Amino acid sequence: MKPMGTVYLVGAGPGDPGLLTVRGAELMRRADALVCDATVHPDLLHLARPDAERIWLARAPAAEPPSRTAAIALMVARASAGQCVVRLSSGDSYVFGSCGDEAEALARAGIPFEVVPGVLPVAGDAVAQRSKLNWFERRPLFGRRVVVTRAAHQIPSLKRPLAELGADVLEVPCIRIGPTPNRRELVDALGGLGEYDWLVFTSANGVHAFFDYFFKAFEDVRSLGALRLAAVGPGTAAALEALHLKVDVVPKEALGSAVAKALGAYESMENLKVLLMRAQKANPDLPRALSGLGAIVDDIACYQTLPETGDATGDAARLLAEGAEWATFTSGSTVDSFHARFDLPGLLARFPRMRLASIGPETTKALAALGLTPALEAREHTIDGLVKALALGARHP
Repeated sequence: MKPMGTVYLVGAGPGDPGLLTVRGAELMRRADALVCDATVHPDLLHLARPDAERIWLARAPAAEPPSRTAAIALMVARASAGQCVVRLSSGDSYVFGSCGDEAEALARAGIPFEVVPGVLPVAGDAVAQRSKLNWFERRPLFGRRVVVTRAAHQIPSLKRPLAELGADVLEVPCIRIGPTPNRRELVDALGGLGEYDWLVFTSANGVHAFFDYFFKAFEDVRSLGALRLAAVGPGTAAALEALHLKVDVVPKEALGSAVAKALGAYESMENLKVLLMRAQKANPDLPRALSGLGAIVDDIACYQTLPETGDATGDAARLLAEGAEWATFTSGSTVDSFHARFDLPGLLARFPRMRLASIGPETTKALAALGLTPALEAREHTIDGLVKALALGARHP
C-alpha cells in the first residue's frame, strides 16, 4: 500500500510569476497534481512536470469547472493515492483564498497538509501609492498573450524578454531540429574542408549542427585552416563568435541575397569554393546568387527541420480555446509547421484580434504564401529586434 501523499496549500503571490516564493516553486516542480484558481498566472504552471495533472477551478473551456467541494474531493483522492498535490491560490492562500476551509476539510479527511504563504499585494498606506508601485502593470505587453513558435530549446531566449515586458507567453513549439538525412555528404565535406575558401552559415542552428559534427571529427578549431566565415545576420554571427571565431562577412540585412552581395563586395567570388551549411530544405536563392557571382557552391545539409506536434505545457490547447493577441514567427519553417498544425488563416478567422509578428523578410514571404500579411516585421532581423518591434507595436497598435 502506497504511503499517504501530502497537499500543499501554496500562495502564488500578487500576480507576477516572478513573485512566487522559492518554497512554492520547489513544491510545484515536485507536484503530481495541481489544483489552481482561475486567477493564477498560467506561466507558473510551466514550473510543473509535463506529466503533472492540472486542474483549474474556473478555467477549463471544454467542460464545467469543478466546484470547490469537488476540488477538495479531488485533492483528498490524489493524496490518498500517495500523490504530491499543490493547491495554488492567488496572493496568500489564507488571506485571499479559502485555505482555512480547505485545511479543515483535509484535516477531517486525515490528509497531511502544509500551508505555504504567498507574497501579499500592497496594502495599507501603500495602496495610495498604487499608481507608482504597480510597475508590472505598466509594461508594454502586460496582459497580452503572445505565442512563441520556435523550437522548444530556443523558446527561452524569446520567452524571457517577452515575459519581462509583461506578456503572457504561450509556448507552442512547431519545429524541432533533427540530424541531417545526408550524413555521407556532410562527412565528405568535413574531410575536404581544406579545399574551400568560404564557409557560410544562414542560421545559428546550422552553426551548432555543423560544429557538433566538426568536433567529433577534429580535436581543434584550427582544423578549419584558412577558411573565411560568413553569417547571414548578427544572431548567426554571435553563435560563431561564441566559439571564438572571427566572422569575416555579416550583411547589414539578414537575407540570403544580402549575404551573396556582401561576399561579392568583399572580394571577387570567381572560381572560389563555397561550403554552404544549412537546413535540408532551404531557400535556393543564396546558392543561385553565389553561383551567379562565379562561385563554386556546395550546398550541404547539416540538419533538418521537423514538425513538432507535442503540447508538453498545455499551451497549444489553450491557444485553440482562448486565442492570443500575437503569434510570433522566426523562420519560414515555423510558419509552415504552425499552419500545417493549426490552419493559420482559419485560426485568425476564429480570433480576429490575433496579429502576426515576423522576424524578417524571409519569414514574411512564408506568410505571404498563405495570403497573410504580418502586422509587424522586425527592422533588425534578430530575436532582440522582434522583441523591440512587439513592444513598439503594443504601445502603438
